[in-house]
Amino acid sequence: MKTLKASLFTMLLLGSSVAFSQVYDDFDTNMDGGIDQTEFNESYSETYEQWDTNRDGTIDDREFYDTTYDRVDTNSDEYLDANEWNEGYDNVYGEYLETNDNTQFDVDGDQRISRDEYYTGMRDTDYYNSFDTNRDNRIDEDEMNEGVYNSMDGNQDGTIDRDEYDRFGSSYLDAEY
Repeated sequence: MKTLKASLFTMLLLGSSVAFSQVYDDFDTNMDGGIDQTEFNESYSETYEQWDTNRDGTIDDREFYDTTYDRVDTNSDEYLDANEWNEGYDNVYGEYLETNDNTQFDVDGDQRISRDEYYTGMRDTDYYNSFDTNRDNRIDEDEMNEGVYNSMDGNQDGTIDRDEYDRFGSSYLDAEY
């Protein structure tokens, strides 16, 4: 089952708009061709528990970075290779880093980034804080919904269109969804 999930997620990450169009329509409940914040929250709230891995009702920085790491580690080998790093940089965390140079994270120099290297490097960025808007070192469901919505709404016009969904959806939505 894990291999099936990883294969499906990889397919979605590579831009399978056919798979996403069905899910997009589930989010666009009023079928107006755009997903507003309310529509998004109603559907995305079901995904919150996938980020809250210890089930305490909030997401701490380790849960946040581990889940982000898992979604970028498309081959599920517990390392980010150059391609996975670049995909994550381009679609998820790039705006929070000064450079795409992954060697800053690859502390042991093995040409791949481990979960701990990723966590240690990302803790020094504003990525987590951009979601933790009340600065209590926990991301609640409302903060997560708003943060993901804002990340997916690339042009910041208050609506996620199909192109934005296809581009960013695989980074924030579980492949099972």
